[in-house]
Amino acid sequence: MDVIYLNGPSSAGKTSLARALQSLLPGYYLHIGIDMLIEMMPEKANRWSAPEPCDGFTWQAVRLPTGDLGMRVRAGPYGSQIAGAFHAVVATLLSTGHRLIIDDVANGISEVQIWLDELRHYAICTVGVVCALDELIKREATRGDRKTGSAAEQFYRVHTGVNYDLMVDTTHYTATQCANKIVEHIKHLSLV
Repeated sequence: MDVIYLNGPSSAGKTSLARALQSLLPGYYLHIGIDMLIEMMPEKANRWSAPEPCDGFTWQAVRLPTGDLGMRVRAGPYGSQIAGAFHAVVATLLSTGHRLIIDDVANGISEVQIWLDELRHYAICTVGVVCALDELIKREATRGDRKTGSAAEQFYRVHTGVNYDLMVDTTHYTATQCANKIVEHIKHLSLV
């Protein structure tokens, strides 16, 4: 398998799942997500503390299907450039022979389809990482490094219209248990 694509909301446990996969999968897989590029951005490009327009990324309050307020990341022109660079970095790593675990928070099928089109020449396993909303909210609060309301906003959006090869639920299962399920699925695919 060239690519394992993990899509799910913040606080669903994708990073822990990716680390467990790196440990369990044969060979070596690099774990990559847009957060890595965002960490390389100059602080002045982003406005994480105030919801105001900027060149990079900022938060915007949005109404959730429940009527509550959630927080959604919005990209300015430089942020959009960084998102494009994320895709370019993935393409470069794959073209140089690296296998990848992509950690994503996609805008439903519209963004997942872009990945599927770009990765069509590679063996890819798409995995939806789900977690119950109340658990996401609890984890978001416990972690303390997440924007309150972002996990709920992503909960309602990331999986919209997407059909995955496999779904894993981190509400009641550990990262290792979910990773084992993915590894078994990939093994089964290679036997078919």
